[in-house]
Amino acid sequence: MAYNTEKLQARITEKFGTQKAFADALGMDKSTLCRLISEGRDWKGSMMMKAVELLKIPAREIDSYFFPHLFAKEANK
Repeated sequence: MAYNTEKLQARITEKFGTQKAFADALGMDKSTLCRLISEGRDWKGSMMMKAVELLKIPAREIDSYFFPHLFAKEANK
C-alpha cells in the first residue's frame, strides 16, 4: 500500500541531509532504504526502532512517521 512518506523523508533530510547518509547510519544500502520508503514496505521492528533512535523521533509520534496510512483512514471517517 502506498502512503504519504513526506514526514519521514523530511525528518531524514533534517537529521542526516541525505537518504544515503541515513542508510549508512542504519547499516543498509541506499536502494533498500528507498524501497522501504517509496514502496511503503513494512519496516522490521528492530530496524524501525534503530531509525526512531537515529532520527530522534518521540515515542508518541512514531505512528505518524511509520504508519501514516492509519492516520489517513481516520481523517476520512
